[in-house]
Formats: sequence, C-alpha cells, structure tokens
Amino acid sequence: MRVLICDDEVFAVDSIKKMVAEYFNERNISAEIIAETDSTKAIDDNVSVDIAFLDVEMPKHSGLEIAKHLLALNSRTIVFIITSHQGYLDSAMDLRVFRFLPKPPDRQRIFSGLDSAIRFYNENTRMLLTDGSTSQRIYVRDILYITIHKRKTLVVTKSEEIISDRSLGEWKEILPDACFSQPHYSYIVNLQNIEKLEKDIIILKKNNNETVNVKISQRKYKDFKNHFFDYISQENF
Repeated sequence: MRVLICDDEVFAVDSIKKMVAEYFNERNISAEIIAETDSTKAIDDNVSVDIAFLDVEMPKHSGLEIAKHLLALNSRTIVFIITSHQGYLDSAMDLRVFRFLPKPPDRQRIFSGLDSAIRFYNENTRMLLTDGSTSQRIYVRDILYITIHKRKTLVVTKSEEIISDRSLGEWKEILPDACFSQPHYSYIVNLQNIEKLEKDIIILKKNNNETVNVKISQRKYKDFKNHFFDYISQENF
C-alpha cells in the first residue's frame, strides 16, 4: 500500500507521517509513505497512491488540485483533505473525497479515519484474473482462499472457482496484508470470510449459507490465529 502526505508545512508533514507510520506498524500492514512539502512535485511525480492526506491550502497547488490529479491516475485513491474551513465542501464532494480532517489532525482521528479507509479499500478493491486468453475481475472481499493448482493457482470465491496464471507468491505480493494470511504453505485465506477457526481447520462462509473448509498447519496456527484476532479487533474498532 502506498500513502502520500502533502502539506507545505514541514512540521505538519512530519507529524502526520509519524502517526500514519505508527498506525501501519501497529496493524502489521506494509506501507510505503511518501511525504512532500512541494505540491508541484506531488503532481509531477505521477505516482499512483492508495491513500492521500492533502492540505487543502498550499501556495502552488491546492489539495483539491492534487486530489483530482491522483484520482485521474487511480480512481480508487482514498483522499483525506486536511482543512479548518468548510468552504471547500462542495468541490471536495465532487471529487468523492473520503473524509475531512481538522488541522492539525490528532492521532485518534488519523487512526479512526485509516481504519475506515482500510475497510473501504479491502471491500472495494477489484482484482484482474487471467488464464491464457480469458480474463475477469473480482472483488477482493469475495475471495475465500487461493491455493496451488498444478503450475497455476485456484482462486475460490463465494460463488465460483477460477484458475489464475499468478503464482501463490505473486498473490501474496498484491493482496492486502490486513485481511489475508497464510495458514498453510499451499493456501492464502481471506480473514474477512472466516466463519470459525478451529485447531486444524478454518471454516469459510460461501453464498447461500454454505461453508468450505481449509486446513491449517500446526506450525502456522499460532501466527495465523494472532493475525485473525488482530483483524477482528480492527473491524470492531
């Protein structure tokens, strides 16, 4: 996950960066944090980001201008606008700004906002699956698990099974760390869809009240359980 922070005040950038870094460290989510005080550079770099914290009033480009640019690069970018003024509300809503934060934002608001943003990201991100000449998109939230299938992988969703050209290692790189974990060397499981966790199996919810079981390695059980409990605590935050 890539996060951009842009504010023309060095102190503000450093303060937000520290809180954002603490959030991702505490949630065990991998994140690259880009901090900028130059709004022109934030635009000229042409970097697609997943989350952006933007000061609305800066000398060269406003936070709304940067947001428009970022959303053109990646329509799924989650934008936080930092401001003490409500005069920008209409323009921000036109850009689908995720949330306003008062300036200076405090730790509780940053953490609460990021909890909501991560949930939104995990629920609405779509993945492209390809197998030879066939391709289709699925929502991350609909994935139950992914497992090794010959020299490819099998993606099991709530309603279907799909063969993917990606390896299990490639899936591990692109799936959000917050809600996917590996209970066995040959499986990646979506924590969002766990119905019950037992000592040797994971029970996952399908559509129509059906379930499917995935085995869990005893060697990985403790780490997997901790990851699952961390996920549940974040969801109930």
